[in-house]
Amino acid sequence: MADLMKGTPLEGFELPDDVFGLGAAELAYLMSRHETPAGERSRRLLMLDPRSADDAALLAGASSLASRGWLTLEDDGTAETRSNAALVEYAVGAATRWTRVGLVGENVSQLDFAVLVESDTVVALMQPRQLASWFIRLGERTGDVGALVTGLVRERFDADPQSGVFLEVQTLEGSSNLAIRRSGSGFEALTDVAGPGTGSGGTVDAAGLQDAVSALYSEALTA
Repeated sequence: MADLMKGTPLEGFELPDDVFGLGAAELAYLMSRHETPAGERSRRLLMLDPRSADDAALLAGASSLASRGWLTLEDDGTAETRSNAALVEYAVGAATRWTRVGLVGENVSQLDFAVLVESDTVVALMQPRQLASWFIRLGERTGDVGALVTGLVRERFDADPQSGVFLEVQTLEGSSNLAIRRSGSGFEALTDVAGPGTGSGGTVDAAGLQDAVSALYSEALTA
């Protein structure tokens, strides 16, 4: 059986800790290398229009990556991704869990979001920017994901106490969600939200907030 993960092996690459950007054509090319259910889910959550996967767009993406030194051609014509591109390619193509972090400002028209993509070894925090580009921060799949996401939520409230955060955690088997906003000195945290006036839960303190977020990640993942 052909190996569906046909990207560059991860050995030998240092995980960068800085933020970098990729354009839609570059991401489309990286995901075109993976015909996997995980790759298709990543493509849908990253809002890549199917038209970005036509031959001209894929060539443009490959060309852009090559100009950065992130894509090389071997003597036999095989394309190999390098550095950041190799890590993003692996993360989105071999993802086992996705967290969509919805950010709502004081005005409901002030909407933003990020996507945390987790593979077995690499995680990528991706946030959309202008002209279908994405800002990306990479890390290793170590530690407590619930604590990581709770930290992102706390940073959001520190920057804007009147905002709200909606977490939707997806696997290929299902999804769960948690809506959070400040409530006095604590937080209102509601699970299973399907619309206004729905959900269960109540007000929690800082420790309870982390417990509520961590509960979204309690199920073991299939590698």
